[in-house]
This record gives sequence, structure tokens and C-alpha cells, in this order.
Amino acid sequence: MPGYQHLKRRVLLFSLLCASCRGAELREIIRGAIAAIQSDWSADVNYSYVERDEVQKDNKLTSRTSRVVMMGGSDYYMPIATDDRPLAPEQQKAERQKLRNEFQRRNREGAESRRRRIATYQKARAENGALLPEFPKAFVFEVLRKETMNGHPAWALSATPVRRSGPLSRAAKVLSGMRGTVWLEREHYHAIRAECQVFRPVPIYGILARVLPGTHIELQMSPVTDSIWLMSEFSMTLTVSKFWFRSTQVTHATYTDYRLNAEVLAELLSEEQRP
Repeated sequence: MPGYQHLKRRVLLFSLLCASCRGAELREIIRGAIAAIQSDWSADVNYSYVERDEVQKDNKLTSRTSRVVMMGGSDYYMPIATDDRPLAPEQQKAERQKLRNEFQRRNREGAESRRRRIATYQKARAENGALLPEFPKAFVFEVLRKETMNGHPAWALSATPVRRSGPLSRAAKVLSGMRGTVWLEREHYHAIRAECQVFRPVPIYGILARVLPGTHIELQMSPVTDSIWLMSEFSMTLTVSKFWFRSTQVTHATYTDYRLNAEVLAELLSEEQRP
């Protein structure tokens, strides 16, 4: 039937064009997301913030809250609360004095000590924050839908792991056994939220330690300025086996009160000079 065959060809051509458009759209989204993540990640070190870390292990819940500032190329955590109880005035004064002493120490340290300190910080930052820059490389993405996430128009994308060879960071190893969903802000492609679950065991230290199914990670980003989005929340239920023993730890961190680091540090140092 010539008419039927012609219709089939038209439908097939239309389908191919739609698939091509979706592919082009997805590539543009991923390119934008990579650029936004890299920009946000680079801007992070310019900001001070309040970090609250909560850990639940063996039915015990503890938390610690700190003001985090950059001093001389690496971070410094100044405690401000324990288990949501603010430090007593005497403790606050002592912690501010510790910060001032550390500031002076870093200003006096030799070049080699400074290099080692900054290298240690940069290594820890790369390991602890590797989830964000690893995301675009670790997954194959597919556009699921448009929706609103945390009040922002967003793309919802599915993420399935890419097979990768060669040496991998610990974060990359964990992500290789995960799948999930990521939401990107539609105007400038900033990451808003990501949810991932481990679906197969992932060795992290040879065969002696593995991250197991049941591990779940969630992270959220929020705008700090019109062009910068930084981490606002991170949660992880981590199930691991070590030497045939299985354990689960739940951690939750929030990051609030982002302010330019130079301003916060100047305030903290000036407070120390008050009688």
C-alpha cells in the first residue's frame, strides 16, 4: 500500500528528528551543567559558612556545628555548638582565641609547612567533595521530564553509571555502583538536587571493604548569589562491609549562612581584639 508506506516513512522520519532534537537538547543540558558545576565548585572557597554535621550510629545521635572559614589557603572549623547546644560564653571566647592563634601561626609558618598544609586540605577537599565534579563523568543521563524542584523550574534527568577503567577516586568507585536522578535548574543548569542509590556492591579498599546496596545519597544546592549555587544539604545512609562485618551509618549535614570569607574572617579577628 503506497500510501501506508509513505505514512510509515513520514512517521519514521519524524521520530528520528524528534530523537535528534532530544539528543541535542540533552547535550546542551549536560554541557551547561558541567560548566555550572565547575563554576560553583571554584567559587566555593571564597565563602565562609555554618556547617552542622549530624551522625547517627548504633542508635546514638550526635551533632556538631561550626563556623568554617578559609585562612591562608586552607579551612578552619571554629566550633559554635555541640548537639545543638551553643557553647558557653567562656568556651566561645576560648574558641575565638584559638582561631586568632591559628591565624597568626599560619602567617608565620615556613614555605614547606605551608605547602604541606595546603596540599593536605586540597586532597581532603577533592576526596570529600568529589561527588559534584564526578557526577557528569560518572553517569549517562536521560531527560525524564520538566518539573519544579525547590521552587525552581527544573529538568529531571535519570542517571545510570558509565563503565570506566583505570584508577578511580573513592567517590568515582562508589558512583560506579549507583543510579539515581538529578534535577538541574532550567535557566542556567545549576544542580538543584541529586538522589542516588547503590544497586550493586562496590569495593573501596580491595576486597576487604565494600559499599553495599542500601547506601543512599542525597544532596541539595541553593543559590548564594544570582550566579553561584553552593551545597545546602548532604545526607548519606552508608552501608558497608569490612572484614565480613556489616554496619550502617547515617550522616546529615547542612550548610547555611554563606558569606564572603574575607568579611567573616575580618569580623572574627576584630572580635578577638575587643576587651
